[in-house]
Amino acid sequence: MATTQRSEPAAGGAAKPRRPRWNGPKGRPGGSGRSGRTGYGRGEARFGIAMALPALIVTLVLLAYPLAYSFWVSLHEQTLGSRAPARWVGFDNYTAVLSDPVFLPSLTRTVLFAAVVVVGTLVLGTVFALALNQDFRGRSVVRGVLILPWSLSQITLALTFGWIFNSTFGPLNGALKQAGLIDKYVAWFASGQVALAVMAVAFVWSLVPFATLLILGALQTVPEDLHKAARIDGAGPVRRFFFVTLPWIRDTMLVVSVLALINAFLAFALIYILTGGGPGTETTLLSWWGYTTAFRDLDLGKGAAIFYLMTLAMVLLAALTALGIRGPRRRREGRTA
Repeated sequence: MATTQRSEPAAGGAAKPRRPRWNGPKGRPGGSGRSGRTGYGRGEARFGIAMALPALIVTLVLLAYPLAYSFWVSLHEQTLGSRAPARWVGFDNYTAVLSDPVFLPSLTRTVLFAAVVVVGTLVLGTVFALALNQDFRGRSVVRGVLILPWSLSQITLALTFGWIFNSTFGPLNGALKQAGLIDKYVAWFASGQVALAVMAVAFVWSLVPFATLLILGALQTVPEDLHKAARIDGAGPVRRFFFVTLPWIRDTMLVVSVLALINAFLAFALIYILTGGGPGTETTLLSWWGYTTAFRDLDLGKGAAIFYLMTLAMVLLAALTALGIRGPRRRREGRTA
């Protein structure tokens, strides 16, 4: 049934028809009421799922299955190399780990080591990023040199620091003796606390370039208008950093903190090459204790339980780190809402 458009007299007496208003796809002449892009969008979604499916399958095979199997092992008594079938013991392995006199010192040592690594990486990474964010001659060369420590493997890193702190021919001892600061070469790794400090320094040295690049990228996204407004209000460099820059790069610092925490918990090559967990057990972290329990003591069940408890501690600390970094901003947003 045809519809007629009302017309109003225009200037000069001629009636001009009003142009019909388009109300979406249903207003199209001959339209069916559905968007023509719906089928295309669904096809795109299916294509994306098909492309991601192989990676998802590989992830499940390489991560999910080993995690599930290692949890199954942690609930059994199983000796590496033995042909005897695994015996179900439930959570006895976890009880044995928690009651072991090595557990609490190793956990405390691991948490302190991780805290030093996270704080050192954040502070030095932020300082270097602020310096590289300035315009000076040779900045690109400095950036290229800065990334070199990050490109080294953990084994190369451990060998390098083992050579520097060697008690017989290490260059650090030689330099200190030439300067008259020591009378004889120092056995740096004879003290557990000094050895842990050396490992923490090595770890921070390897992680700072990565942290610097991430934080530098975040600094370059801070709007210059915010700094100009802060200067007009009389804010100095320190106040501008804490009230303008720091809130803007907070999420990036969260990522850096969590990644540094995970790497610190998984430290293995440094202990293996530098100290072997000694002297005694003074540099034994949870990762090293789990390795020695599973592959030296041949107790797979207890070793798997150690690694699961270590993972739980790592997740809890990562969550606390995230709350500590993002919490203040959320509280401020809640007050301003």
